[in-house]
Amino acid sequence: MIGRLLRAGLTYAILAVAPALASNSAAPANAVHWQGGGVVTWEAKLHRSIAPQTIHRLDFALAPGASKVIAHGAAGERELVVRYSQRDGGPVRRSILSATVIQTPRPRIVAEGIGRSPLSSFEARGVLRMSYIARSALQMVATAYTADCAGCGGMTAFGRAGRGIVAVDPRVIPIGTRLFIPGYGFAVAGDTGGDIRGDRIDLGFDSDREAMLFGRRDVTVYRLDSAK
Repeated sequence: MIGRLLRAGLTYAILAVAPALASNSAAPANAVHWQGGGVVTWEAKLHRSIAPQTIHRLDFALAPGASKVIAHGAAGERELVVRYSQRDGGPVRRSILSATVIQTPRPRIVAEGIGRSPLSSFEARGVLRMSYIARSALQMVATAYTADCAGCGGMTAFGRAGRGIVAVDPRVIPIGTRLFIPGYGFAVAGDTGGDIRGDRIDLGFDSDREAMLFGRRDVTVYRLDSAK
């Protein structure tokens, strides 16, 4: 009789301290198992939200820099089967036995305006009349520079530095890649820089004033391919 009372008291204490169970009242524990050697185990089903992905699409009908939410999206749901264990009143250990998606998230879709490009070299090649798709979108941190900035050589593989020429990390964006950056326009990856690594990108401008006004900001960078 005393042994049963002790076991019941231990079971109650374990369920009271298990943080994952305490935070999810909709996922009660299954039967608690006494494994011997001071080890107690139990299982529970937990539901977790899956954040929706955000998809960016180019839209020639919107002005450059403008954006419009086409679909708000919705979160999904994942069910986890979790096993907990505790030895002699010590810390509770958790292991995930299975994870099942029971509700697939719906993506959030945002249209990014392109409008007409001010970049004459692209216009001369008829880019605005071609069907372009965004092969991929990169979230990057952008800064600004001019041909006359300190430490700048002024010339790039595509001519004099300026608007439409951007410095990149070639390991992330190969030199020569055509880009579109909302709020900046069409560009080509034509330069590199000692501080431009990973998700950094340096946007060329024709004047110090433009570069200073742009400053530093987060941008979405589209790598473009012509439709085949």
